Amino acid sequence: MFAIALGMSPVEKITVAISASIFIIAFTWVSIKGDLRKLANELIEDNDQDN
Repeated sequence: MFAIALGMSPVEKITVAISASIFIIAFTWVSIKGDLRKLANELIEDNDQDN
């Protein structure tokens, strides 16, 4: 969001906004994927201990 303060052109603002959005989405996706993998491993371990 520094693009607005630095007086960049509209095209540059859009590029920065898209880049930031992609980064945030990718980071969130990786975090969720890691959390899901951790949960799945815990469930598998619980099932193995029950048997």
